[in-house]
Amino acid sequence: MFKSSAIATALLLAVAIVPATWAQPPQAKRDPAADQAAVQQTVEEFLRTLGQRDLDKLPRFLTQKAVIVVVRQRGGAFTTSHQTADEWLAALRRATNPQPFEEPLSNITVTVESGHLAHLRADFSVVRDGKTMSAGVDYFTLVKEGPDEWKIAMIAYTSLPAPGT
Repeated sequence: MFKSSAIATALLLAVAIVPATWAQPPQAKRDPAADQAAVQQTVEEFLRTLGQRDLDKLPRFLTQKAVIVVVRQRGGAFTTSHQTADEWLAALRRATNPQPFEEPLSNITVTVESGHLAHLRADFSVVRDGKTMSAGVDYFTLVKEGPDEWKIAMIAYTSLPAPGT
């Protein structure tokens, strides 16, 4: 009697568990290296677009409620600003003498979690006409929207005067 109860219980569990696993969608195979490369490419393309002052193209890189935080050192004092992406873009558009620049990155570290959340940390310098204007550290947080599109949800960076200025 005990054997048939154990067999019946096992069969009931199998009938309950196996279909539940069949009903779950298959997990897409993630390629961490490809995700890391895509995150870095997104950030570098964003910075190129920003440096070229192509402001109308910047929103496509950002989530709808992206945030920008700047910790800036000027005159020996630090200030911190917080803006929504819309506020930040509006300030860029109000600039009276916008000049193109480059923002090369170095010491880049990219971390991707679960294939949908990423963080990029990098040292940077802002270069205009071959002269370094400022430097600091960039922190970008990105989320995957859709199957292959990384969008920037948060930008936080330090902005320090260039050495010798």
